[in-house]
Amino acid sequence: GWLIPLVSQVFWINPPQVRKPVKLCLFLLRVLGDIVVANLEVAKLILGPASRMRPAFVEVPLKLDDELALTMLASIVSLTPGTVSADLSDDKRTLLIHGLNVDDEAALVRSIQTRYEAPLLEVFACSRT
Repeated sequence: GWLIPLVSQVFWINPPQVRKPVKLCLFLLRVLGDIVVANLEVAKLILGPASRMRPAFVEVPLKLDDELALTMLASIVSLTPGTVSADLSDDKRTLLIHGLNVDDEAALVRSIQTRYEAPLLEVFACSRT
């Protein structure tokens, strides 16, 4: 997994530096597990009554500022539990999430920030702060 970024790095304008490659690997394993869970949850929702779904748009404020890390975050969020799609605001400070079944918007925001954004901030040198 580490070879592709290393080889393709010459094509990136400003590649982020990976500070903790082991944590990146562990993070990617977490994401893969979350994708499996998301597929099971979506199947359960779709096969059940439509009245159980509570779709919503939720805005997630961001600390990331690297384009690759932002792209990774948006891609991860669109594949993981509770969300259907993600779009980045023009100023790249907010991620707009469309959730298929959102019971608690604040909990979804906290979950995305702690489960996905925080590890990306730790692994890559790419935060505004």
